[in-house]
Amino acid sequence: MRIEVMQPTGHLDANSTNYFRQQASNVLDRNPDVLLVDLKHLKQMDSSGLGALVFVLRSAEATGCKFALCSLSEYVEFLLEATSMKDLFDVFENRNQFEQSLRKI
Repeated sequence: MRIEVMQPTGHLDANSTNYFRQQASNVLDRNPDVLLVDLKHLKQMDSSGLGALVFVLRSAEATGCKFALCSLSEYVEFLLEATSMKDLFDVFENRNQFEQSLRKI
């Protein structure tokens, strides 16, 4: 199983979403089985960032790649819940929990 991990840092907002989407496209071009976006180092995200995550999720699904998020900050988790979008994503508390879930497959 091929797993790729992205670790955005700083802000995922209108100023950075194009770069994030391009990086994700580059990763998906390598045809991984799973794309994990580890948000441990993400300090801030706005609606543009949320849209970028949905875009990457849909892009991954179109290629047959599973998509997951881990290490959400309280703010990012609140944003996903407030917009009723948390259920769109496979969300893991941290990378260790993600890796344990893979062992069950």
